[in-house]
Amino acid sequence: MLGLASLAGWEDAVLASVRGSTGTPEERDAQIERSGLYGEYPAIVSAYVEHFADADSALEALKRAYFLVWRGAMAPPADSGIASLPDATIRLVIDELDAWARRGATDGELRWMLGHYHALGPSVLELYGASASLIRLATDAGADAWRTAGITPASMSARGQLGRYWTALAAHE
Repeated sequence: MLGLASLAGWEDAVLASVRGSTGTPEERDAQIERSGLYGEYPAIVSAYVEHFADADSALEALKRAYFLVWRGAMAPPADSGIASLPDATIRLVIDELDAWARRGATDGELRWMLGHYHALGPSVLELYGASASLIRLATDAGADAWRTAGITPASMSARGQLGRYWTALAAHE
């Protein structure tokens, strides 16, 4: 099993290659498709799923895996590098998120992240059968809770696309 730091490095390498594509969105999409990079994120998310059984890394892996599921649904593939993820993998991530919500085991960071993601793309949870308690958790957190979370580049360092996304969002605040 690859460690979380290695997975973040893998994400960074894929994203750097994706960002190296040029031209119109359609041309970039074709370049990324030809390069095989769209096959990387299904493998990366599956590698995060492997961490769900490890108490020391499960929560962080869940945050990153759900971010990639959400980002894949919300951003153009030529921007994110995420063309499509297998439904079975997405369901595993949503089921794990549900389990954490039912146990009341989410931390503050996951709650404000979920609030933001759900506000921008509520269909992601709903499409894959999230429980009412998970949807309530995301809704109750609120779309803007992240604004008071004290996001810093250091707190988001070496966290793959999740870290890059939140660092950029906080910098524009």
